Amino acid sequence: MPYLTADEITETVNAAITAGLGKPGVRVVLLSAINQDYANGNLFDNGGPPSLQLYSDLGAMNGIEQLADGSVPLRDWLRRAGNLARDSARIEAAVFTKFETRVAAQASGQPAILDPSAMREVVNNEDIIHRDDMVDFLFLAAGTLAGKAVAKLLVPRYENGVAQTENQKPRRTLGTGWLITDRLVMTNHHVIQFRKQGDLAATDADLRLQAEHALVRFDYDDADDEGLDMEVEKLEAWDKDLDFAILRLKNPLPRQPLRIQNQPVVFSTGMYLPVNIIQHPSGHPKRVAMRNNLLTDADAFSIRYFTDTLAGSSGSPVFDDGWRVIALHRGSAPVNNVSYQGRDTAVVNVGTQITAILGYLDQHAAALRQEIAV
Repeated sequence: MPYLTADEITETVNAAITAGLGKPGVRVVLLSAINQDYANGNLFDNGGPPSLQLYSDLGAMNGIEQLADGSVPLRDWLRRAGNLARDSARIEAAVFTKFETRVAAQASGQPAILDPSAMREVVNNEDIIHRDDMVDFLFLAAGTLAGKAVAKLLVPRYENGVAQTENQKPRRTLGTGWLITDRLVMTNHHVIQFRKQGDLAATDADLRLQAEHALVRFDYDDADDEGLDMEVEKLEAWDKDLDFAILRLKNPLPRQPLRIQNQPVVFSTGMYLPVNIIQHPSGHPKRVAMRNNLLTDADAFSIRYFTDTLAGSSGSPVFDDGWRVIALHRGSAPVNNVSYQGRDTAVVNVGTQITAILGYLDQHAAALRQEIAV
């Protein structure tokens, strides 16, 4: 199933032409953002006008779900287009970001998120309260220690018990996970599910196979790092609605698991609560988004916040300033008419309250819950 409709492809083409992204030289920059083997073998210069070339490129990418390396050509093209448009202060950047967010969500199988038009942030267009944003110096050391428990995930795809390949390479998706004990790793259900929105859900048997053959790569902090790969023994628990999954490693990892906040986050208007996220965006080395990622709403099951994340960030821990996990990052949704620090923002992020997950385990997996200290 294509990611974008014909009308949405036209909207993207028109935005690109208006923003000056239809020139041949710019096309090279745009295509450099995607897998080069795919680009060189599938996206050809047709010698026509810029709009025709854009229709050709976007049409081809629109039919590609995900490559063997976990990348999604259309998503990566849209991200580069949005960055180029923003660098030139073009309002068309909002079009690219809107569709990039949608494609990333569909490709990862991220569950549908509340219609942004109904979000309190959009209805009220709340202001951000400015204040002293300094923290103690030891904040950095504590964050570094927390980061040692965060890992990149590489999850294969199985269908009817058969591992799927593309160009003779295993098909794998990317995500982030973290130690909740020395043997248990928390991530999103949709990362382990590895199905695009609209696909048939993986069977329980395939879901378990995908979990058992996943790699959990710790210490991938720099592009030159090989990292420490840990193998998974089994999938212990999951829930689609809360979008969590817990994997058991074959062997314990002797390092400190993340601390968990045992009280739900409660939001009130005017509240100032920064959240911090350690993640592997797009499968890249570990990165941290911190401090000015302010909480914008919360209920019993989820929180919403402004931050910087990408595909591959799914499953990341969301921390308070004490580096306690308050939520499991699950995805993002495009928004309109939302102001963040005096500027419009295109995306709001969503995480599942960690207390909601613990409550689920209390009811459905009591023995597993006993392993997790809070």
